[in-house]
Amino acid sequence: MKLRDKKGQSMVEFALILPLLVLLLMAILEFGNIFHSYLLITYSSREGARMGVVGHTDQQVTTRIQDICSTLDGSQISIVIDPADPQYRTRGTPLTVKVDYNVTLFTPLVNTFLPDPFLIKARSVMRVE
Repeated sequence: MKLRDKKGQSMVEFALILPLLVLLLMAILEFGNIFHSYLLITYSSREGARMGVVGHTDQQVTTRIQDICSTLDGSQISIVIDPADPQYRTRGTPLTVKVDYNVTLFTPLVNTFLPDPFLIKARSVMRVE
């Protein structure tokens, strides 16, 4: 066989493997986006709990969490501070900050394997100082 006869074979092999490579690349990008969101949500819940236990108001805690998560879609973030009433935050009692975020998937084939939107939850508990 001559070299020019093998060019068509390599083109067919590349055409067969190309969709798998593109799917793998898109999955890597999608999971990177999910992991980035997870890191931000986890850090923001920890930071919010820390602010809450040292005496900041719920509004200040919520604003700080939203500032940390400014690169995410703010309409998809849910913040719950427990206990909600500051009069129940006495020294030594636990304060819980829950942050939920719905990550919207941008790759069409990945959402066949994962739910769209993909829910990420973070919860931090600290004692009031």
